[in-house]
Amino acid sequence: MELLMILTYITLCWIIFKIFRITVNKWSMTTAILGGIAMIGTTLMGMAYYHPASISARTYFVTTGIVPNVRGKVIEVSAKPNENIKKGDILFKLEDTPYRAKVDDIIAQLEFAKARLEDTIELRKVAGGSKFDVHEYRKQVGSLTAQLVGANFDLDSCIVRAPSNGYVTHIRVRPGQMAVTIPALPVMTFVNTDSATFIAGFGQEPLSNLKPGNYAEVIFPALPGKSFQAHVVRVLPAMAEGELIAGRNMYTIRRGLPAGQIPVIIKIDVDMTEYNLPLGADAVAVSYTDHVVWGHVAIVRKILFRMQSWQNFLHFH
Repeated sequence: MELLMILTYITLCWIIFKIFRITVNKWSMTTAILGGIAMIGTTLMGMAYYHPASISARTYFVTTGIVPNVRGKVIEVSAKPNENIKKGDILFKLEDTPYRAKVDDIIAQLEFAKARLEDTIELRKVAGGSKFDVHEYRKQVGSLTAQLVGANFDLDSCIVRAPSNGYVTHIRVRPGQMAVTIPALPVMTFVNTDSATFIAGFGQEPLSNLKPGNYAEVIFPALPGKSFQAHVVRVLPAMAEGELIAGRNMYTIRRGLPAGQIPVIIKIDVDMTEYNLPLGADAVAVSYTDHVVWGHVAIVRKILFRMQSWQNFLHFH
């Protein structure tokens, strides 16, 4: 952005020298150079503090490693790679024969225990049966009822469903393979689109001017020539550089720690679905303030911001 300002200033100086036919000598050149340093330096300092920009911006999202609750052979994979699905849609199915048989077995035992309990209660009323037998069969009924709940859960777990809205990517399982309940071995990766959040990292100096509700703009290198309106939602209250993890060693203060950037959540006010941008695409963001004096400099930042967007057309591989 500094280069764009310098090139723009040089162009303006050249035009002025040509139009007004100013003689090029050491005095005119010194005036132009010193004037440019003063103007550009003051403008850059004001923009950096009152209209800060971030080159570390992108959409962050949460992924879920899909691991079944029960072990079994995969008989059907319903999910298609990178196709949007809703919460509760079927991802894949496991062979449920052993789990269904367990449910039927527990149901049979439970019906028998309930019948024995009723008979024991009736016998105790008629012939003074053992009170201990009544308590014993009640315990069996309660235990089998709880086992039936767990068995039904295992049976229902043979159908693995989407945990939220999103899509599946990196499908690592096919029908006939064995799916196991090991968290380190997920069978597919699920992208939670509901969790997608655009976050920009700003320097710490303009923190007092980063406030919720500030007007903002975003550009993407993948979409040259386009800028998108947005607004600041929240300045996150914690930075990773200050995190302390429980351990046996005491923490020491070192000069080598990086200053870190302040994470700021920004919401883009434009519908981005038509652009098919992948989650995590690189971006540049800027936040504007309505300062009494420096608020007028925002127009310079906006012009340079759009010039930077058009500059993305000049990127070659």
